Amino acid sequence: MPGGVGHFKVLSIVRESGGTAIGLTEDEINSALSTVWKDKGWWVCPEGAACLAAIPHLLEDGLIQAGDNVVAFNTGSLEKYLPDLRHLL
Repeated sequence: MPGGVGHFKVLSIVRESGGTAIGLTEDEINSALSTVWKDKGWWVCPEGAACLAAIPHLLEDGLIQAGDNVVAFNTGSLEKYLPDLRHLL
């Protein structure tokens, strides 16, 4: 279930365009954020981490294939989330 201002509009646009939206747990997002920080040193926001956490689901559902080029946009900053997410780093 989307949350926040505008999220329902984004979900509507995805559906109207024929796109696919998937749901992720907070644990999946947090794990991706922590892993990408520890493995790559990338300072991604939870929204960016959600894109990375979605990849295994997309592979499993056949929406992408191994070897496909996938672009994930990190449009936010982890900095504003640090008080709540510092423990993941």
